[in-house]
Amino acid sequence: MLSGLAYFLASTLILQPVQAEVADRLRQAKVAPEVVAQAQACVSSALPTLVQRVGDDYWWAATTAAGVWLGLTPLERVVADVAPSCRGTIDTIRAS
Repeated sequence: MLSGLAYFLASTLILQPVQAEVADRLRQAKVAPEVVAQAQACVSSALPTLVQRVGDDYWWAATTAAGVWLGLTPLERVVADVAPSCRGTIDTIRAS
């Protein structure tokens, strides 16, 4: 049950807003749809690590979700923290 809750929290409060922001930024930069899909896939690949982190550290999950929601924590930083393999994608997003 707790893993289901962690999955829900990670997906709803962190991953979905990150995916939406990634898509918006890349579309505004007029990046090819294939690149947008690749970026979203990279972010989605972070979900298992994100769920694990949420399940292991509820305080981190709550403060991160609140920081993202309030605009105090950049979404890119959350993804870069839990999915270092997405750093190239994050750099592309920042540059756009």
